[in-house]
Amino acid sequence: MKKPQLVWDIKPVSYILGKDAVGLSIKKLKEFGKRFVLVDENTLDHCLPVFNRLTNDLEIDGVITIKADHNNKNINETIHVWNKLSELGADRDSLLINLGGGVVTDLGGFAASTFKRGISFINYPTSLLGMVDAGIGGKTGLDFADIKNQVGLFSNPKCVVIDPIFLKTLNQKQLLSGYAEMLKCGLIMDRDLWGNLINQDCLQISDWDVLIVQSARNKVDIVRHDVLEKGIRKILNFGHTIGHAIESHYFSKGELVTHGAAVAAGMICETYISSKVYEFECTQFNEIIEVIDKNYDRFDLKIDDIDKLIMFMKQDKKIKGGKYNFSLLRRLGKSVHDIEIDDDIIRESLIFYIDKKDCEN
Repeated sequence: MKKPQLVWDIKPVSYILGKDAVGLSIKKLKEFGKRFVLVDENTLDHCLPVFNRLTNDLEIDGVITIKADHNNKNINETIHVWNKLSELGADRDSLLINLGGGVVTDLGGFAASTFKRGISFINYPTSLLGMVDAGIGGKTGLDFADIKNQVGLFSNPKCVVIDPIFLKTLNQKQLLSGYAEMLKCGLIMDRDLWGNLINQDCLQISDWDVLIVQSARNKVDIVRHDVLEKGIRKILNFGHTIGHAIESHYFSKGELVTHGAAVAAGMICETYISSKVYEFECTQFNEIIEVIDKNYDRFDLKIDDIDKLIMFMKQDKKIKGGKYNFSLLRRLGKSVHDIEIDDDIIRESLIFYIDKKDCEN
C-alpha cells in the first residue's frame, strides 16, 4: 500500500502529514531568519538526531532543552525558555521549532506566543498523542496550582508536521497514551475508525500511517470549523472532564500518570453517564468498556477519593455557573456537548469504574 502523504493548507495553519513529512517541511523552515529548536531531555537524545538527518542538517541557531517530566509543564520551565530565547538573540522574526510530545508543544507554543508579544512556532509532534491530538488545534498552556492546563492561549503554529518515523522512539506506555485519543476520536465521530482500532492490538501495530491520517484529519476538520472551542470542538472533550480530574488527583500526590490512561478511565465513566442520559444498547455499552479495559489497567481509585476528584472537576475550564458541562455519546460515532450533569450521576460513574461493573440494562 502506498504510504499516505498529505499536505493540508487550512489557513492560517499548514498541516504536513505522512511519510517524509519532515523533509517536506524544509521550505517552511527556510522562511525564517533565526531558528531555534525546543526539546526535552528525551527528544534531545532520540528525536533531534532524526530531525537533523531528515532536514539535511538545516542550520539551527540554538537548541533549548526542558526537563522530560509531565510535572514540569509550568511557569518555571517557561521562564527558562524565555531566558534562553533572550540569550540566543531571538527576535520577532525568529521561529521556535517544538520537537516533542504534548508537553513540548503546549509549553513551547505558549512560550513562543508570549515572547516579545509573539514569535512564530512550528510543531513537530514526536509522540502518538501529539500527532493525533496535542500538536493539532492551537491550544497552548501550562499546569497551575495542581490543575491541568489552567493557564494558556489559543495560538496557532505556522505549521504542524506529522511524521510517523518518530514513533520508533516511543515506549509502550507512550503509544497507549496516544491510542486513547484515537479511540476517543472513533467513539465521538468516526465509527469506521473505531472499527479499525478495536480489531487491532495497539502494541502490535507496525504500520500506523493510515490510522494516524484518519485520526488527525478528524481533529483538523473539527478545529477548522471551531477554532476557539465555542461549539462543536467541545465534543473532543469526551473523557476529559473526569480524565483531567484523575490526572490532577495523581499530580497532587506527586505521582505521574499518562494523559491517555487518565482519559481512558474518563471515557469509561463518561460512557456510563452517556448511557444514563441517552438510551444505550447493553452490547454497545459493554463493547466500549471491554475495548478500553483490554488496553488499559484500571487506576486503584477508592470510594474515599471521589470527593477529591469532584473538587478537581470544579476547577475544570468547562464549568459555567457552577454547572458541569460534559461532552457525551448519543450513540457510537455520534456525540453531543454542553450537557449539564449533576454530582450524583458523576459519583455513580466513578463507583461504576471502581467496582468494574458491566451494563445491566
